[in-house]
Amino acid sequence: MKVVALVFGLLAFVNLHAQTTQDGLALIHGERYTEAGDLFKKLAEGSPSADNQYYLGYYYIKTNQLDEAQKAFEKGLQIDDKSYLNQVGVGTVALAKGERAKAKELFDEAEKKKKKDAEVLFRIGEAYTLFEKQNDPAEAIRLLDEAIKRDKNLADAYLAKGDALMLRNEGGAAVTAYEYALTAKPNYPAAHNAIGQIYLRGKNYNLALENYKKAIDADANFAPAYKDLAELYFWAQKFKQAAENFDLYIQKSGTTDPEMKLRAAQFAFTADDYAKSLQLLEEIKGKINNPITLRMYGWSYFKTNEADKAIQSLTEFIKVAPEKIIGDDYKYLGRAYNQKVTDGKGYDSTGVSYILKGADMDTSKTEAAETYKEVAALYYAAKDFPNAAKTYEKGIQLDTAKASANDYYYTGLANFQSAQTYIIPTAADSNFADSAKIATIKKGLYLKADSIFAIVTQKLPDWPYGYYWRASTLYNAYDRQENVDKGISAPYYLKLTELAEKDPDPSKYKSYLKLAYSYLAFHAQTTLNDQAKAKEYWEKLLKVDPDNASAKEALGLAVAPTEPAAGKTATTAPKKK
Repeated sequence: MKVVALVFGLLAFVNLHAQTTQDGLALIHGERYTEAGDLFKKLAEGSPSADNQYYLGYYYIKTNQLDEAQKAFEKGLQIDDKSYLNQVGVGTVALAKGERAKAKELFDEAEKKKKKDAEVLFRIGEAYTLFEKQNDPAEAIRLLDEAIKRDKNLADAYLAKGDALMLRNEGGAAVTAYEYALTAKPNYPAAHNAIGQIYLRGKNYNLALENYKKAIDADANFAPAYKDLAELYFWAQKFKQAAENFDLYIQKSGTTDPEMKLRAAQFAFTADDYAKSLQLLEEIKGKINNPITLRMYGWSYFKTNEADKAIQSLTEFIKVAPEKIIGDDYKYLGRAYNQKVTDGKGYDSTGVSYILKGADMDTSKTEAAETYKEVAALYYAAKDFPNAAKTYEKGIQLDTAKASANDYYYTGLANFQSAQTYIIPTAADSNFADSAKIATIKKGLYLKADSIFAIVTQKLPDWPYGYYWRASTLYNAYDRQENVDKGISAPYYLKLTELAEKDPDPSKYKSYLKLAYSYLAFHAQTTLNDQAKAKEYWEKLLKVDPDNASAKEALGLAVAPTEPAAGKTATTAPKKK
């Protein structure tokens, strides 16, 4: 039994020492902090040396556990009161807490006593790069250069120097420092990744991608490279790849940091994985005091058709964090209200008001314009044509340079339909005397629609439907006989027929050609007194409408005069090609 105990004791000793401080530091570089902590604690417990206490304290520094770091360094000094590494550690804690004078005193003494020790010089220099509000890149570079003079193979000193240079925005020099790290330690993933970060910062995305991949090729478990790749793909708007790489970062690092989980939830949302976003948010519930989680809940609940929860989350977010509100918060809140509508109307007045409030907060005119068009489409679908027309027009005004033919097309239709559905009072109404005024209003709407369709034909000169709508709006704007007599709609019906007849499949324009040929035939016959041209149009009309009584009568094939087909006005918008 004693032999067995001895064997197991030896195995435990071998396993402990098979993992070294260098392994732990590699884990810290790879942001695998849980594993690093376990390793350094085992080393400190299994072999309670001053150096092991320093590296345990260093782990605590890197995970922002300053009180625990202080205890570890002090214990190291108890083991060896001349352990200047632990003195540097105490100074690093002081620096992190803003006690610069105390830190400098400790650092200066350590430098004086161990001026030939590259590790001590390196750790002092590195300390001046670790804390955003307490950094001193000039002092860091001085010390790191001294460390490198004494050990040119100290790869991490080159890394720290690159970090110091980046604090001074000297990207080119920083890349050189990181490349020296690769010379000291070939294929060092931390160095490749640091170079990638500089290229990402400089928006050189191809070189950033190349270096991140080199880091992963060097060590498939090097977690920061996956995190940075996620950010790179996010900026490239490759949201699915961004989410996938951030998931790999979470897996490889083993992080339980709520901030990282929140970022993962954001990536999942942009990748349209709303269920995953909600799952991640649940994992950090109660662990993070960040109102942004309410926003994420609200957006994700809307996307998963849980309107009430979306409204509750976003209303709470707007209440507790008014300074963080962006236009999209109101837009999602408004869309959630619209999502609850069940009466077939398609929108809720409160919802629409919130969406437009969000649009008015947009810093991008293009985004604001698109949101106004979104609301206009809701109005149009609900047959609220006056509001649809006004809202489409506002969308175009916000970003006229990017307004498409489709935007103008639906704006024209909204105005046309506003005129079509405008109610004229009957003789029984007290306002019957205003019917002339109402007729004038309707004419104005038709003419406005025509001017908008004119823009459509400018943008799409070979699209037949644009000319149809010009002809139709003008036909409705004027007295029908006046229109035929003066040929007001004639140029546009003529252009419609020319384009339709050139199409390989003119049959798809059949219903529009019926109106066009009928109008052109009457106009040629009665106004132009061109019987040959009229006969041509009557014959064309019979090809698309074989039972047309007016055409048969005009061609001597039948007697049963009817109202001109051109008198019928289409009220359904044709679909675009």
